[in-house]
Amino acid sequence: MDKSLLPSNFNRLYYSLFLLVFLGALDTSIIATALPTIVGDFDVTENISWVIVGYNLAAGLALPVFGKLVDKYGSSRLIGWTLGFFLFASVLCGMAPTIEFLTFARALQGLGGAGIGVLPLTILTSILPERYRPRYMAPISIVWAVAAIGGPVLGGLLTDAFGWRWNFWINVPIGLVTFILIRKVLPKNENLKPGKLFDVSTYIFFIAASVLLVLSLNGLTEAMTTEISGAFPLLWLAGAALVLFFWRSFKASNPVIPVRSFTSRGAITALAIATISGANLFPIAAYVPSLLQMSFDFPGWLAGMAIGPMVLAMLGVSILITRRVGRTGRFTKYPVIGSAIAGLAMLSAYLFGETLGAWWIVVALGIAGAGLGFYVQLNLTLVQAFTAAKFLGSITSTVSVLRDLSSSVVSTIAGGIFGFGVVNLLSKLTLPEGLTPSSVSPSDLATMDAALKQDIQDAYFAAYEPVFLNSAFAYVFVFALALTLPKIDLKTDRAH
Repeated sequence: MDKSLLPSNFNRLYYSLFLLVFLGALDTSIIATALPTIVGDFDVTENISWVIVGYNLAAGLALPVFGKLVDKYGSSRLIGWTLGFFLFASVLCGMAPTIEFLTFARALQGLGGAGIGVLPLTILTSILPERYRPRYMAPISIVWAVAAIGGPVLGGLLTDAFGWRWNFWINVPIGLVTFILIRKVLPKNENLKPGKLFDVSTYIFFIAASVLLVLSLNGLTEAMTTEISGAFPLLWLAGAALVLFFWRSFKASNPVIPVRSFTSRGAITALAIATISGANLFPIAAYVPSLLQMSFDFPGWLAGMAIGPMVLAMLGVSILITRRVGRTGRFTKYPVIGSAIAGLAMLSAYLFGETLGAWWIVVALGIAGAGLGFYVQLNLTLVQAFTAAKFLGSITSTVSVLRDLSSSVVSTIAGGIFGFGVVNLLSKLTLPEGLTPSSVSPSDLATMDAALKQDIQDAYFAAYEPVFLNSAFAYVFVFALALTLPKIDLKTDRAH
């Protein structure tokens, strides 16, 4: 790549963005190994997924607004305010007296996390030519790799040494250092779009559809084990709100999500591949550490490291593939190969995980990560290339919106299957006095007799097993979509 195409301070900016991305990445992974302790502290298992879903849902609702704000005011103006709000919400999470307050604070944190997630991407996208974006964005995966591996390990160590609340308070010193470093190297001149921010009615319908969908799916997973279901009326309302959102988005001149930009077959296919693949990663990274702690006696720090092979494999393959795409401009075969590998790996975890044990699950996750490495870093660039949209911030944020909202949906379903399934199975056992099916923690297992401990461990694995199978089916669908992905030449000049 011709270095003259880059601004003079690009290297300083690039590495400053690394630290900002690390802060956002850390908060999506650090809580994974703290979940069992939070369960025991608040005496709740079946609704624990809301600690994760609340963050993702809020982030998904905020992302389209950030996309519009970027187009109108620029990324540089937004970073300071966004980071400050994120740190404030992190302090509230650490002070939470109840699971309800923690869920609320995590939702606030998700609003700030949305900006932290999308602003570095919009800055790099506005600077880099289309063909070379994956090459420069792939190394940022190193940050996600370090956070994905180190986050759960750090979370386990902080939880064991100081308590789970330090999983949130640790953000404050990291965030302050990030702000000091990044504020001096942000681009001053950005291609801004004047005019009205967005049509408010489209955003109202978008919020209604998203919230009702997540609530209805949570009700459906609860109904699997409790036979309590008011979910179907909510599901119908979510469908109606979604129809109204699309109707209004096609009529409005400036909808909150630029739906009309995604009308080509290539844009829809690339967006679907990006959404499904991203959503499938989340319940694995979020809940497998808990599974390994409760089913296989892994300590918290080691359970957090278990997803390390997946992340490192994804990172290594991504760097190789994106460099090749940068040289040739060809990409169509990589989503096909990658989704096939990921699907087979998740199927093997479902078929052989219980028989071959925890280490086979870790190996299967590593193979799945290698498969995802073939194409995950290409997803955003492909969506941008197929849309050729005028509003770069809105398009970039839309990819993140669908990723986070689909992660909320998948996490709600997976968390419901896992959490309510565990409670249902444990309710059939005779637990020691003082323990309930929703309050068993790793420390409790250490005090039980061998037979009861084995029954509880089997229950946890049986409750999680369907998540592996659902993930395998999802990658089969991605494989089918990848076969229909049109060819396109990636540009070698900057976006305008």
